[in-house]
Amino acid sequence: MEECSMRRTNSRRRKTSPHRSERGQAAFYLTLVLGIFLLGAVALAVDLANLWFHRQAAQNAADAACTAAAMDMVNDSSSGTLSGGFDPAGGTFRCSQNGAASPCQYAGFNGYSATGLTPNNPSTEVEIGFPSSVPGVKSCNSTPAPSVCSVAGFPSHPFVRATVTDRMQTFFIGLVGGGRTIDAGATATCGALLANAPIPLLILDPKNETSVDNNGNFTIRIVGGPQRSIQVNSPSSNAVNISGSSGSFDLSHGGPFSPPQTQGSGSDFGVSGTEAATNYNGGSNGQWISPAPAISDPFATLAYPSTVPGSPVRPSDLNAAQCPAIPCSVPPGTHGCQVTGAVGDRTCLLYTAGHYTSDIVSFKHTLIFDPGVYYMDANLVADQQSCLRPSTGTGDGSGGTMFYFNGALNTVNVTANAGTFGICGSTTAVPLSQIQCIQTGNGATVLPANVISQGGLLGNVLLGPCQTPTAGGTNYGDPLGTNDPLGEQRGMLFFQDRSANIAGAGAQQPSWGGNGSFGINGIMYFHYCNSADGARLGTNCNSGAYTDQLQLQGGSCSSTFVIGNIVTDKLHLGGTPCIEMDLNPNALYYVLKASLIQ
Repeated sequence: MEECSMRRTNSRRRKTSPHRSERGQAAFYLTLVLGIFLLGAVALAVDLANLWFHRQAAQNAADAACTAAAMDMVNDSSSGTLSGGFDPAGGTFRCSQNGAASPCQYAGFNGYSATGLTPNNPSTEVEIGFPSSVPGVKSCNSTPAPSVCSVAGFPSHPFVRATVTDRMQTFFIGLVGGGRTIDAGATATCGALLANAPIPLLILDPKNETSVDNNGNFTIRIVGGPQRSIQVNSPSSNAVNISGSSGSFDLSHGGPFSPPQTQGSGSDFGVSGTEAATNYNGGSNGQWISPAPAISDPFATLAYPSTVPGSPVRPSDLNAAQCPAIPCSVPPGTHGCQVTGAVGDRTCLLYTAGHYTSDIVSFKHTLIFDPGVYYMDANLVADQQSCLRPSTGTGDGSGGTMFYFNGALNTVNVTANAGTFGICGSTTAVPLSQIQCIQTGNGATVLPANVISQGGLLGNVLLGPCQTPTAGGTNYGDPLGTNDPLGEQRGMLFFQDRSANIAGAGAQQPSWGGNGSFGINGIMYFHYCNSADGARLGTNCNSGAYTDQLQLQGGSCSSTFVIGNIVTDKLHLGGTPCIEMDLNPNALYYVLKASLIQ
């Protein structure tokens, strides 16, 4: 029995022994499956990482190409010429067919020199398109005013889109999808958009020529204002041509400052061309920046007075006996008339807003101006014995005057030794209370310290508008209004017709000078656009534009002030002037900038 039992036991052992040897095979297959899975995961990870890397690189290239195109479009809007090797009006193009275009060049600098796409082979393409609109971009007419916006038709093609396609080699993804390549792509959308920016003394001429010159020992001194005090848009290496060592641009006290400081510690002079510093003092913080990107016309979209007003009429607070017709003689105290009592200066000539077809000439008389728009089919002339002063009348409620010079034969001409007659030749100033748009409380106007210490402005004095007229219409005053951190400031004082070539035959260029004292509080804007669109704006300027030249000269910096901005095509500095400009660093106007949108 025992022997039989042992045989059965051994027989069972022999039958089960083969199963023990199969256990290692299962482990092997499991390891093989896991290995293949991990290998596939690694391969997929490599493909995905490579795809991510290529997309990031493609995005960088798309951003660069897009921004380069937008910068050229900004430049084109200022110069009236095509740059960058492409024409937005021509529509979409591929860089494999136009590799010399600037966006294609910048895509190449970032590793994407477009070869054209080839099926199932690594290859690249960059496409540049010009969409008519981009979602999310607001109109500049939106309320509240956006910091970046667009205006229909300025420029004609404001948007550009760069699309980069990178056809790359794959590994595991190709095995699954049945192809050897996959497209990694990126898109960037940019625009030549309007952006809020403070404005310096700006010389708009974009042509390769001298646009700032002199013939005397001048000093242009700027106190405060934005960090860029002066910008010259000419790309010429001789854009600023100063004779010998005469004259200086003293920006040592320009630039932003915080109270209780009263002046900056130095500001910048920008020139679009490559030019060494010329007669420049930038103080401790200023720089001569060359080349510097051009700044577009900040008033390009500002509407001109399209409706010709009626003839000027007497103010409602004066009767026919007091003022039979404009201009009329008014005694001291009427509408702010100030006189010295000298023979010929015992009254003031009062002018009111309206349409003028005969020159307004100041010679041995004091002229005072009620607030409003003076539509000039004539000249404003201040002769050698002149006196121009602001009225204290209500006028249109804007708080100041705006002279719009219509046509090619009309402009402003303030001659040598102007501002010396009567009250203008004395030490009696237009008081601070009259110069300020708002004296106290919310939006109170901050004035330069040197004007405050002087007690106001001396000599010939003109004040631009503060705000929108009471009856509505275009605001030629401070676009920030009471929200201006420096209080409400004055806006457009002189506005030259942008459609009129005042450099033509029979015309005269604007000039403001005089060795006597003067005070300008407002913006001086002289720009010829020569646009064919008929809108008479500063948009889409054609060749032949940028010919307006302002001649600027004055006297001692202790009594000759420009509180505001000068924007002109060219600037000529004559005589031996010392003119002190106080710029508002917060006066925001729209200028074209290359903006990355999406």
